[in-house]
Amino acid sequence: MGVVALAVVVLLILIAVAIPLRNYFQQRAEIARTEESILAKQQQIEELTGELERYRSEAYIREQARLRLGVIEEGETAFRILNPALENDATVTSDGTEEEPRGTWYETLWESVTEPELLEPDELPPPPADPVTPDNGTGEPAVPEGETVQ
Repeated sequence: MGVVALAVVVLLILIAVAIPLRNYFQQRAEIARTEESILAKQQQIEELTGELERYRSEAYIREQARLRLGVIEEGETAFRILNPALENDATVTSDGTEEEPRGTWYETLWESVTEPELLEPDELPPPPADPVTPDNGTGEPAVPEGETVQ
């Protein structure tokens, strides 16, 4: 009987110690994850601060203006390097026989929609064929249920 009582007391002590011990280790792990997250965020802040400083730099602004906008500074000469393999191809450009557009773009657009295009007789589409009416095998046209033939 004394051994059973001793085992029960030891078991209760272990349970009483195990639960707080488990909570302690879980909280330590959560603290470690939070600290890693804080370090990652601090590193991200440092990177963004460095990028912000770069954007505030006059040299970076000038470099981006040259690259993105093609800005040249006073006293500089701009050169454009052309590929000598490219030649003026007459097939790409117009032959000068096109008529100049008349009026504004919206007038031209409206005229293209409202005025019918005149086609030559050989360009006209063929007339539609006679419509075929389905029949139900009796020689009379098939009529859906509920409808009457007039």
